[in-house]
Amino acid sequence: MDDTVKHLNDITSYSKANTQRQIQNLANRHAPHVIPEEYATFPIRMIPRERNEDFYGRKEELDRVNNYLDYSSNNPPLRTYTIYGRRGVGKTNIALEYAYKNPANFDAIFWVQCETSLSLRQSFTDMAVCLNLPGADRNGHDEENQLAVLKWLKITKKKWLLIFDNAERESTLRGYWPLGANGAILITSRKYYNFMNDASRKGDTVKPFNERQSWDLLMKLLGPEWQDLDRRGLIQGTEESAAKELLRNLGGLALAIQQAAQLIKKPNIAGTTIGGCLELFKEIKRNLPPRQTADRSDIIHSLDSLWDMTFKHLSRNARDLLSVLSLFSPDRILIDLFLPKNQRALDGKMNFCKQHPNLVDEKSHALSSVITIPPLLRQAIDELIDFKLITEEGRELRAHRVVQEAMNYLSYKDLQEYFDSASSLVYEAFPKQVAGDYLSTQWSACQTYISHGAHLSLQFSTYRRASSKLKGSKWFIRLLANCAWYLYETSSYDICLRMVETGQLACGDNTDTLQYAIFCNIAGLTYYELNKLGDCRKNLETFYHLQEKHLGKEDLERSISLHNMGLLEASSDNLIDSMDYFTKAIEIRLKAGDEASNLLANSYLCKSRVHFQRKEYDEAFSLLAKSEALYFRTAGDNAHFMAHVHYAYGNIEFDQKRWASAKRSYEQCLKVSLLNSPIHPLTSSAYYSLGCVEFEQGNADNAKGQLEKAMAIATLRSPHRDDGYIARILWKLSKVLESDVVGAYHQQANDMRIRAEVARRVLTGNGEGGVVIALDENGDPDKQEDEDSYDALIPGYFR
Repeated sequence: MDDTVKHLNDITSYSKANTQRQIQNLANRHAPHVIPEEYATFPIRMIPRERNEDFYGRKEELDRVNNYLDYSSNNPPLRTYTIYGRRGVGKTNIALEYAYKNPANFDAIFWVQCETSLSLRQSFTDMAVCLNLPGADRNGHDEENQLAVLKWLKITKKKWLLIFDNAERESTLRGYWPLGANGAILITSRKYYNFMNDASRKGDTVKPFNERQSWDLLMKLLGPEWQDLDRRGLIQGTEESAAKELLRNLGGLALAIQQAAQLIKKPNIAGTTIGGCLELFKEIKRNLPPRQTADRSDIIHSLDSLWDMTFKHLSRNARDLLSVLSLFSPDRILIDLFLPKNQRALDGKMNFCKQHPNLVDEKSHALSSVITIPPLLRQAIDELIDFKLITEEGRELRAHRVVQEAMNYLSYKDLQEYFDSASSLVYEAFPKQVAGDYLSTQWSACQTYISHGAHLSLQFSTYRRASSKLKGSKWFIRLLANCAWYLYETSSYDICLRMVETGQLACGDNTDTLQYAIFCNIAGLTYYELNKLGDCRKNLETFYHLQEKHLGKEDLERSISLHNMGLLEASSDNLIDSMDYFTKAIEIRLKAGDEASNLLANSYLCKSRVHFQRKEYDEAFSLLAKSEALYFRTAGDNAHFMAHVHYAYGNIEFDQKRWASAKRSYEQCLKVSLLNSPIHPLTSSAYYSLGCVEFEQGNADNAKGQLEKAMAIATLRSPHRDDGYIARILWKLSKVLESDVVGAYHQQANDMRIRAEVARRVLTGNGEGGVVIALDENGDPDKQEDEDSYDALIPGYFR
């Protein structure tokens, strides 16, 4: 149903009325709300897992959770309960059982994956869609969805529960915590951490099962015949002692006991006897090779031995499939990954997944011929499900994290082959950046597979820390470049830079290559948007010199480094050099013809900004008109970069004090930006500039309202510190509040000004000596230079 609704919205988005409605919905997100209109049908259960039919015990733990999370007069409005303990003890299953039982009768229950910031973002996007919030979209508007959900949690009258599963780092949860809300949060974690300094927090350690509980669970899992023998006291002697010894080795962990039961029931493994299973377990434990990544504790050694017993009895195809699955993100592994159009992506360990494995010359298929799961792949999936190693729901597979960690590759050669296969599959599925152009039209597909790209990046770093033997294949390196570019486009700067670092590590000693240069380019542009021009210059100059060395003067790719150097020099006020770079980039892009239309439009736009900086308004306006015409013909008047065009128009008009024209241009920018990227820095800048126009026209209240909307976006983007955007908005707000003749806001204005100055000192590295305040000829603070100093805290094209 979600896909159908999204499809209909896409079809109708071409109508003007629908576009205006979407814009209004998105704009309303930044306005204050009183009581929300509920757009969804309740109750809502966003639980991405089936109930565990083998769940056993834990009544006391479930009662303690409910006694605190079920609201009463004695409990605080926002109630947080943490269940913590070692991996495999059953924390997630307790949370799952509580969600399905729902003894507190919550109207809405949301399961939030906290393994990475990417999975958190996806969960909040899923929540926005489940709640049917205005403008909710699965495709690329993660920050917007996040803001909408947090607002809903804070003001709804519905009774809700968030389940933060696998929450291990507070830094990951920042920005997703519903401060000031009235609801319940259940956290599963391997350690009891005081997330968000919650003074009224509660929690409990999930203890392993004791001997009696472990025995009862094993009997339950072995089935009615064993339970009947147990009730009659017929499990004695060798079988009884073997069962007790095996359970002691498993440390009372529910997941391990479940796996042991599976092994005992398989006649081809231990002959359906507990004694036979124990002897095989001991033998494998004695000969288990070390992990490639870290040493094992005693309990981990036992658990890995148990899993290795299972792995050794898998068919070759099932073992190969599990080995690749263990390198992906554990949740939402689409079967479509193993059904690529380009069948060569399955060469190597995944060859059995091909539609016709014996046809070695086969490369590509029509889509209609790769949507059916081949028999050998189907058999391997069913075998892994039968062994309880993975689960399947619809077209999604899931592998438990314990299983993934226990996967022991026989050698680094073995690991390399599996890693190359996993990288090739995700590379084939992930959209490709071409000639420096943007991926914005393919964000939906990017979002589907980005978690696997990020997980492969993490796995590569982990194995490389343990040993330098693992190498980055060309497919892995190209995958990381595409993933990092998508993260740059969506302003996920921290994750982007980590992926760039892994990509450069994967390049090894091959730093004199165009592939290495691509990572330098992505890093440079990311640092540019973070306004770290020193790091930006270091990376963009490396990119420029590598392209200069390896590409011809008229190569279209060559224009990318020329254009980006133009951006850098413009932000550094080297306007002559900037103009020269843009001119050369434009010459190359003109010769490339229509395929470079978007790139050419971008160069016209950026060169126009340089003319604007030089106060050459006619030239700036002329180039902007060319940029607008190209963007309109290639992407339409609501394309993302059209917002930049309108913003540049507004700046030209503002500089010439044409307030009405400037306001119209900024409003047009806001219209397009809200439709495409509601939480983008440009959206915040558009609100800021509208506030400046209102202030110049003497409309202090309107100015304050626009600046507060800019602040809402800037704070969402930087929740932990005052960045350049926040500092600039605070400074302007202080000026607006100081203009109040009554003086009611002067103290608030003074507080904002001090906070802005502190942020400016930190950001400019003047923390010790303070900020040097420019004075005019009368000895008063120079307003324009002061404003320019705050403008300098943000990247050039957002000023």
